[in-house]
Amino acid sequence: MNIKNYVVCDNILGIRTALKKIDWSFGQPSKTASEEEINQCRIVVRLTIDSLKDEAKKFENSQKYHYWLGDSGRDELFYQRNLFASSKLRLLLRGVKSGQPEIIINKNYLRFVIGRFINLHSIGCQLTDLACAMLLSRELCPLHCSSFSIDGSTVAVIAPGNTGKTLSTMRAVLHLGAFFISEDLAVTDGENIYACPWTSTFRYYDELSMSRLLRMRMKLIKIIPPLELIPMHGGDRKINAYIEDERILSKEKLTHTVILARRPGGVKVLDKEQALSMVLNLNRYEFMYMKSPMLTAYSYFNPEFDIFALEERERSILSKLVDNTTCLLVQSDDPTRFADMIIDGVKK
Repeated sequence: MNIKNYVVCDNILGIRTALKKIDWSFGQPSKTASEEEINQCRIVVRLTIDSLKDEAKKFENSQKYHYWLGDSGRDELFYQRNLFASSKLRLLLRGVKSGQPEIIINKNYLRFVIGRFINLHSIGCQLTDLACAMLLSRELCPLHCSSFSIDGSTVAVIAPGNTGKTLSTMRAVLHLGAFFISEDLAVTDGENIYACPWTSTFRYYDELSMSRLLRMRMKLIKIIPPLELIPMHGGDRKINAYIEDERILSKEKLTHTVILARRPGGVKVLDKEQALSMVLNLNRYEFMYMKSPMLTAYSYFNPEFDIFALEERERSILSKLVDNTTCLLVQSDDPTRFADMIIDGVKK
């Protein structure tokens, strides 16, 4: 099995996997990482493929938690479910307590489990939930935001989906001289922002689509949203296809937290309590580790892995983020104006 290394957040988060495409929220870098680079990451998640037939036998006498099998204090959790005839869906989680988290799935799980449906979550969802939990256990918080730096100020832009956070950062970088940090997701310790620059939701904007076919696809997705689930050859351009490497930053100290709203109203300063409420709301809509069947089952057999404690840690880190930054609410019914409004608000 040809295992490759990828660093998705410098010195913070990496993944080892044989899969050619990593379908999780943190994105996939444009190139593999060296052993030295992956070993510098504080968290490294491993994803491999195996039939898991031997593991199924090892868990035959284990305790049941719905479709999960485990034992008290055991740093392993096994999932098995009938698919059709003698075919099974199988997943093994291990290494959470040891700090070397690994998920192993069989080919059926990879092929047939897509998205989130009741307690069946795709491997991309499982990986994202696991990474979020591991980050929070190390006093780091995933942040659903875009981010850029300009004239000594660094801004985290937070908003509901399809409001304009990605568009705002890309316009600031491509047209207003800003430096790129992230367009959809980052990591924070409450003071600094660490880039996860390899997501690619920006590819659906007309200004960045490099082909007529991609522009047509973007328009069709607006009419028929499920088309976004169908992969497209050539649709995986990374951020460094549009922005020079030297203008992509990996870590900056945050100065401003900006929340976007698609409505008239201009720019105003938010009080800290209101800002924290909005940031928590928007972050928890994106990251669902609290409702992960896999992590919930693991915590049943390992109570010291406390999901509620992780949730409180998320609140603590985001509270620190709000306290350390100037918080702005930027409102406009025209999302193409957001970038200029943010920069004007930051300067004032």
